[in-house]
Amino acid sequence: MKLIHYLSKRYIIYSACISIIAIPLFYLSLQHLLLGGLDEGMRQQKKWIETQLNTVPAKNFVSFENEITVTPSKQSLKSDVFSSEPIFVKSDNEIVMHRVMLSNVVIKGKNYTIRIQKSMIEDEDLLTNLLLLQSGFILILIIGLGLINVSISKKIWLPFNNIVKKMKGYRVDTSGKLDFMPTKIVEFKDLENSITELINRNNKLYKSQKEFTENASHELQTPIAIFSSKLELLMQTSPISEEQADYINEISLAGKRMQRINKTLLLLTKIENNQFPNVEKIVVKDALNDLIQQYHDTLQMREIHLETEFRDHVEVVANPILIDILLGNLLSNAIKYTEDKKHIQVELSKTFLRISNDAQEGVSGLRESDLFQRFKKQSNHSHSLGLGLEICNKIVSLYHFKITYSFENSKHYFTVFFE
Repeated sequence: MKLIHYLSKRYIIYSACISIIAIPLFYLSLQHLLLGGLDEGMRQQKKWIETQLNTVPAKNFVSFENEITVTPSKQSLKSDVFSSEPIFVKSDNEIVMHRVMLSNVVIKGKNYTIRIQKSMIEDEDLLTNLLLLQSGFILILIIGLGLINVSISKKIWLPFNNIVKKMKGYRVDTSGKLDFMPTKIVEFKDLENSITELINRNNKLYKSQKEFTENASHELQTPIAIFSSKLELLMQTSPISEEQADYINEISLAGKRMQRINKTLLLLTKIENNQFPNVEKIVVKDALNDLIQQYHDTLQMREIHLETEFRDHVEVVANPILIDILLGNLLSNAIKYTEDKKHIQVELSKTFLRISNDAQEGVSGLRESDLFQRFKKQSNHSHSLGLGLEICNKIVSLYHFKITYSFENSKHYFTVFFE
């Protein structure tokens, strides 16, 4: 939810709650005041009637349309009783709510009951009109507050939205200095200054790391190349004993391993620094077919049966080199850890790519906690560096894909989800 909607929603809810409470309270308070006025008027009228009854007999007392009646009474009321009653009015041919007061008085030693009734139709009309007016004013107030809040918030948050937009498009390897929209709001200025300082520090760190990686890789290649060439010359000298030949062979394997580690670590660093900015649409099916063709001789020699099931035409926007590395690592792992005359299956659908292979005898599954971590080897294979799946994980993270592993029915399943 956007912040402007978050704030507006709370303003509107608060205003609505206040309105729900205020309108009934206003109605009841006004009704109480109006009834109080009617009751006070009837009390004054009762005093006038008492005065008249001292001079005029009760039977001669004139009542207008039965609004006032005086009747003998055997009971004595302790106090005046007020009530609201619906009464039929013949002249209007309708039932109208009346305010009624019953009161007992003693005139010349006799008890009389005085009944006074007043029509409330004018008061009810007044209450209804006032209620409608108040409801209309409150509704206009809520709508006005909402519109003003939205309008002001859009203008106020415009610099913040500009900051977010600039940050979304920022890349440490290509973006330079970011120019933000001028603003008078102190908090936004502080945010811009903090972001500018953070970007400057990241740029410095990125340049330093990039230079160090390139220098380290370049400096290591030379001694490794010299080491390899001298070792080859040493292997060509004679005489060499069998024991010396074994040592030389082990040193050669270690040198090749060191060379692979150097290249792989350099690749990982470049992926982490997003130094593969060029992207294009890649047809995953074509990339897989090219890789499978490269491994054709190995598969045929080891009699491994590779099945493919391409259900959908899938395209991804990515760097072609990284996609080749991702698919190549997954496919080479499946071939490397599949025994001869076993099966490998490659499934491709619109949302995922799954590569599965038969597990070796005695293998019950891989440790998922260490699977995609650097230098965490899952086997004792001499050529394994423990970096292949780490590279896969970095690539899928770069393009917001997802990679998972599962072990079912004596099969390893590696799945890359594209969405």
